[in-house]
Amino acid sequence: MVAPTLPPVNGGPVAWLDRPLGKAVTGEERRCLTELLAAHPPFPQALVVGAKDYRPLFDVVADRSRWWCLLVPASGEGLAGERGLQERPGGSVWGLPEQLPFPSGGLDLVVVVHALEFSRSPYQVVAEAVRTLAPGGRLVVFAFNPISLFGVGRSLGRQRRAEGGPWHGRFRSGLALRRMAESAGLSFEASHYLMLRPPLKQAGALWATRFLEGIPFRQRLPVGGVVCLVARKDEPGMTRLGPAFRAELQRTPGRMVPNP
Repeated sequence: MVAPTLPPVNGGPVAWLDRPLGKAVTGEERRCLTELLAAHPPFPQALVVGAKDYRPLFDVVADRSRWWCLLVPASGEGLAGERGLQERPGGSVWGLPEQLPFPSGGLDLVVVVHALEFSRSPYQVVAEAVRTLAPGGRLVVFAFNPISLFGVGRSLGRQRRAEGGPWHGRFRSGLALRRMAESAGLSFEASHYLMLRPPLKQAGALWATRFLEGIPFRQRLPVGGVVCLVARKDEPGMTRLGPAFRAELQRTPGRMVPNP
């Protein structure tokens, strides 16, 4: 199938993706996702959860899937779009990552692109992804890593956060993502770390430090600016939630989780 053509970026909260640093981050994420999906046969049904401006990653999933969809968070927060103010690209739906509008057990691949950092209920986002996954399906999560130079850049204060982009999100370490996945009943497969380069604004500086991406075993060093987690859903039927999930869901209004 040919992936739908997505419209260009026209400013907004994700305009930083058109800047040198945003392009470098997206390029590394696209390269990582391409390598991951190339190791598997085409997925019958796949979903990408993330802002429409992450179109390079959406294109990778579309090329490796027989049916695909992009869920654009219907919110003005973080890296999301805002319904009614931005054009909805083809092949996409507006929705909430915490309440995916898809039946249970019908998807073979769910890719969550920087949605956990800007969600008020990140555990619920993972729980929803697990719910929609079929047995044997895979979850791929991209998140900004606090244990990195990106984490240092995030801590520079209000001026950096006022630039938009990832700086006002809540970063997630590789260990935190693994605990979230395993608490949801998934089997951990791998963590890959991307963007060892510092979060510099200038294209020339990013180009000069590109050699850092060629360090041997770099994807195993837990200090990359972006962490990519891969997990698999093995058990069919009901997913047993771990204590971290149960604690958060009990605090969510209107949701009651029975005791085991």
